[in-house]
Amino acid sequence: MGEDVPRDSEFGLPDRLTNEHGAIRMLGFELEFAGLELDDIARVVMGLFGGVHYADSHFQHRVADTRWGDFVIEIDAALLKDRAYIGYLQRIGFDLDQGWQRRLDEVLARIAGTVVPHEIATPPIPMTEAGCIEELRAALRSRHAQGTRASPLYAFGMHFNPEAPALHVETLTAYLRAYLILEDWLKQRSQVAITRQIVPFINDFPEDYVRHVVDPDYRPSLRRLMADYLYHNPTRNRPLDMLPLFGHLDPDWLFARLPEDTLVRTRPTFHYRLPNCAVDEPGWRVAREWHGWLEVEQLANDPASLGALGRRFLKWHRETLSGTDERWADEIRRWQVETGR
Repeated sequence: MGEDVPRDSEFGLPDRLTNEHGAIRMLGFELEFAGLELDDIARVVMGLFGGVHYADSHFQHRVADTRWGDFVIEIDAALLKDRAYIGYLQRIGFDLDQGWQRRLDEVLARIAGTVVPHEIATPPIPMTEAGCIEELRAALRSRHAQGTRASPLYAFGMHFNPEAPALHVETLTAYLRAYLILEDWLKQRSQVAITRQIVPFINDFPEDYVRHVVDPDYRPSLRRLMADYLYHNPTRNRPLDMLPLFGHLDPDWLFARLPEDTLVRTRPTFHYRLPNCAVDEPGWRVAREWHGWLEVEQLANDPASLGALGRRFLKWHRETLSGTDERWADEIRRWQVETGR
């Protein structure tokens, strides 16, 4: 590997490395960027991980049969992927034959690539092998992929999908609480781009909900945890999106309460959506963003610190009800120094 690719040992592993069944926990990634065509991205993936390239449409490709499963490569716009525009054009009098539809798809794909992110969604990868994502990041940068800060129009993010170490309510509550306590510090640490803070994809959790959950006396049942979350957050657009996990646990209950067109990919993972995707910046590493999540893991599995910080948070007079509370982020940093983290 070149110096642009850190060693696997630099990627870091959580203390709870296995799930309830004793298997190594899995981790998926989603990277959003611009500047490359879907065919080119597929060639990058195959060059690193093997597999077979399938073009399912102009807007969605796959690299199938890698050692971990299928990589999905797509233009991240539901209107295009679902071809919803066809019905609209037909309603206003356009009759698209197959040739016209193909040409229109090609034009839309080129136009969309300038403002709509291209996305790679990896299959679940064992956490012990997840450092391979740095090879993909380095390969995309070498081919001039454009990241979050390459244009004021870009609001590109990188998502982690870490498998939950257990699915009982105590674990899920602890992880959610730990994230909410650390969120201001994570925002400050990751220098989340202003464009991403303005667009609605990672809207802040409501303050009353945050204070409700960080309270150490909040010990809900699983159904109560889900109901409280959905009442305050009936949306995918949170920096820690719990809907995929709740959908995995109880899909009938969840989908009966969501708008019909809400897209939720159910899986036994947290969906952490906060970081930028700065694939074009020479100093940026996926590993650094992952280490931010590992702080959430560490706090979630430290009941004494989780309780103490929760009580400290409830006494805190926050500077802002949206955005980053810089003072609380500094308070977390002081606590880390105090405790030698």
